[in-house]
Amino acid sequence: METDWSASTRQLAEWVDWLPDHHQATLAMRPDVLILAARFGEGHMRAAKAVALQLLRAHPDLRLGLLDYYRFVNPPLDHTIRWAYMSSVRFAPRLWRWFYTSTQRIDPEGPTQTWINHIGMGRFWEAVRVHPPRVIVSTFPTAAGVVSTLKQQGRLGSANYVVITDYSVHSQWIHPAVDRYFVGSEDVARGLAGRGVPEERITVSGIPVDERFREPVDVAAVRRTLALGEEPLVLFMGGSYMPPSVFVKVLRAIDSVPAPFTLLVGAGHERARRQEAEAVAQGARHRMLVRGFVNNVHELMAAAQVLITKAGGLTTTEALCVGLPTIIYRPIPGQEDANALFLTRHGAGLRARSAEEVGLLLHDLLTHPARLAHMAERSRALGHPEAAATVAAAVWDAFSRNAAHVGA
Repeated sequence: METDWSASTRQLAEWVDWLPDHHQATLAMRPDVLILAARFGEGHMRAAKAVALQLLRAHPDLRLGLLDYYRFVNPPLDHTIRWAYMSSVRFAPRLWRWFYTSTQRIDPEGPTQTWINHIGMGRFWEAVRVHPPRVIVSTFPTAAGVVSTLKQQGRLGSANYVVITDYSVHSQWIHPAVDRYFVGSEDVARGLAGRGVPEERITVSGIPVDERFREPVDVAAVRRTLALGEEPLVLFMGGSYMPPSVFVKVLRAIDSVPAPFTLLVGAGHERARRQEAEAVAQGARHRMLVRGFVNNVHELMAAAQVLITKAGGLTTTEALCVGLPTIIYRPIPGQEDANALFLTRHGAGLRARSAEEVGLLLHDLLTHPARLAHMAERSRALGHPEAAATVAAAVWDAFSRNAAHVGA
């Protein structure tokens, strides 16, 4: 089952989903608030959509646009970079770690970052120069750098807001002409301040997630829909970033756990990955439910007792919002290593170093309910289900102040 959104909210959500695939229509509106995201992983876009929906629910007449930045400024480059990114994190994670760490502390105004900050700038500036937005919100670092550079050059006067979508501090997010940062934790806020960002420009909002994570869930009804008994529900998500052989190995390690449970595998959009999971499910000792893309993650997480995942920024944040303990395996090197460290440091997650250890940790949690309950409590304490509303309120305030200034 899914939460019964009102018809108006569902319509707004469909509109927000439509926007990033229709750039010309977005720009034809001459948006007063423009949100820039990208599809390198789903987290940047999901955070952008969460903020957009909050803004439109509160202010339905607001002219709001949402651009998939790389796809808009250079579609062939977007395709190439996304292919390179996915290939490296799946099959050459050490290469991605090298790139991430080698750029983690570069000078925000040095030649490398300056070059990155000019990617797509001409196309973007041409699109907004006649009717520039009053507020620009970036959930992707390259877009934030482009906007910052345009402001430094005196060509753009928009308020420049940045939403950091991981629990790490990286130079790609840090730019001189950012008016406000929204971050997921006090740890990130201290990290930005330590890199010279004025504290008054940093808001610990949490990372924005779907507004349904703020709403109560009828857990009993969800469990009935899944035909669950008294056994725990374990979620396995994020496996699409693993090589197929590793994905299958993890599923078998989970299935080897003696303690009773039902496993729900979120296979995402990849048909082959779903087929691999279904093949394992046929001979599994535990009940294994295999799903493709699902639109009720908030319900599944609320009904679950353990999440097994790779520590993506948005998935991690969603788990925190519902107090769901996490077992982390094969996080993407770099930003997801930081997310994993954040969870383990604060007692909300455990990190497995092998597929076999995934099974061992799961068995330990399922057979020690007090330990599991403590992790759930720590997880919930870190959650910010109101994050999208917090960011949206600050954006509206900036828009209102900018509008008043223009009107004067």
